Amino acid sequence: MSTPSRRHAECLTVLAISFQVFSGVGSQGCRVDSFPVQDHFDTDKYLGKWYEMKWYSEVYFDESELFQDYTHEYIRKKGGNLTVLHTGRDPINLVDCFQRQSTLYLTETPGKFMIDEKNQGNLSDFLVIRTDYSNYSVAYGCTTQQQDGTCLKARAWVFSRKTTLADDLSQEADDQLEKLCLNLTSFLVTRQTNDCTDDIKRSTATRARLTIHLMCFTILVFLLQLTLLLP
Repeated sequence: MSTPSRRHAECLTVLAISFQVFSGVGSQGCRVDSFPVQDHFDTDKYLGKWYEMKWYSEVYFDESELFQDYTHEYIRKKGGNLTVLHTGRDPINLVDCFQRQSTLYLTETPGKFMIDEKNQGNLSDFLVIRTDYSNYSVAYGCTTQQQDGTCLKARAWVFSRKTTLADDLSQEADDQLEKLCLNLTSFLVTRQTNDCTDDIKRSTATRARLTIHLMCFTILVFLLQLTLLLP
């Protein structure tokens, strides 16, 4: 007959083994390489402009600190990889829009990319988890993986082809996000109220005019100096 202390020890052993088993199962389910991407992903259909509806952040930001009118635009490069144009408004300066560039590198698996954020030479995962190409997209990224393959620093986005997203599509996106071991309460909403397209065009045109004026001024100075050197 077993003593109470022995039964207590056996109970603790069973609990410990159960914890290890279930922890292992949960860990395997949250491994980055276990997350499926969109079936039969078509990169060409994914190209173009996407409006950010919300994004995952492990750190709290006040609404006044969040980027607004933020978009991603995917453009095919000659070598097959993609240029990503990030456009939006910084809350510090809501008058003018900013534009940055990143690069998405193709992998052997369609829908799985490696992204070089702001083209700084640091590569990380970028997965298109689900998209219907014409309405919404769920994307996932991981900048740092742990030894067990789970993500230490995760990122995720919900994109829309328009500045809004229907409730049923938002629910579909949330269903996908829950499968990525992410807490839905950690997502921050991106306000879409004033598209940056026209601002970027004006800014580009202004820079082009300034460049032309600077070139003309440089040529005039050169000709003037040349004239002074003539006998």
